Amino acid sequence: MIYRNDYRRMMMPRRVMWRGMRDLQNEMEFLLGGTLGPVRRHYPMINAWMNKEGLIVFAELPGVNPDELDISVVGNTLTLSGARNSEALPDNAEHYRRERGHGEFSRSLTLPFKVEVDGVEATFENGVLKLELPRLAEEMPRKISLKSE
Repeated sequence: MIYRNDYRRMMMPRRVMWRGMRDLQNEMEFLLGGTLGPVRRHYPMINAWMNKEGLIVFAELPGVNPDELDISVVGNTLTLSGARNSEALPDNAEHYRRERGHGEFSRSLTLPFKVEVDGVEATFENGVLKLELPRLAEEMPRKISLKSE
């Protein structure tokens, strides 16, 4: 019979092994995969919520110059692209730890509906991009009334 504490002891090495594998994969991606390393696939981080009028998207872009940010909407695809520069090192200095990614990025998000592109509003404050994407009038949900006979 296996008791609860015995089960935890048996599972612990597997969790530790997978954590070690994930750390090794992140290190290899950093060394071989370019300047953004393991964050390349999911940068910038995005939160989005929608209602019947449209969609609001928040993207974390610390260290990105808003003038160098490219935002485009084609059909039902939103694309954010730009670059984040690394800090300059002083003379005779070397990196002790380097976790923040830098370099060019591009991230696309498939939208649940087509957007009225002329009505899109974008603001950038404290490293957070906020996009308000209104739904096309043809894409708005409509109430269907029943006719009685």
